[in-house]
Amino acid sequence: MTILEDIQKNKIETLHLDSVPMDYFAKPQEFVDAMAANTSITTVFFEKDFIACLKGDDRAAVVSAVGNLPNVEKVELKDSLLMIGVCVTNLVKNAKKLSSLSMEHCVLQGLPEDFDLLEEALKASSSVKDVTIGKCTPTSDEVDVKKLFSGLTDLKVNLSVKAA
Repeated sequence: MTILEDIQKNKIETLHLDSVPMDYFAKPQEFVDAMAANTSITTVFFEKDFIACLKGDDRAAVVSAVGNLPNVEKVELKDSLLMIGVCVTNLVKNAKKLSSLSMEHCVLQGLPEDFDLLEEALKASSSVKDVTIGKCTPTSDEVDVKKLFSGLTDLKVNLSVKAA
């Protein structure tokens, strides 16, 4: 059975992908479609070559598909370029049970406004309790990750930001 079949048939609770996307699917839409049928996944780990090897639009679709999982509680994104506005903000807005979000060793792409939208999405979420941003670098010199998320300290969110 392939990983896509396992996803579609609700055979897994933890999805850990770290190889090149072609090892899992021919087209990213196959993955998005499989995720749309899933209700069992609660934890997602994407790292190494998995999201790093996807084109921007495909990366956005794949990460956004995680946000549409009805029972996802924990997401760890590592070793990638992440579009904050399209990828991460949508994930936070759509994942109603998300309690833990971690981004490690990522390049965070977006304008200051995109980071503001992510901060607002995190504030609006009633489920997010833990956010870790570890050794991530923004693409814009106008973005100071520590300053941007300082507004979250008022919330009951365990926020950890480690310098790149």
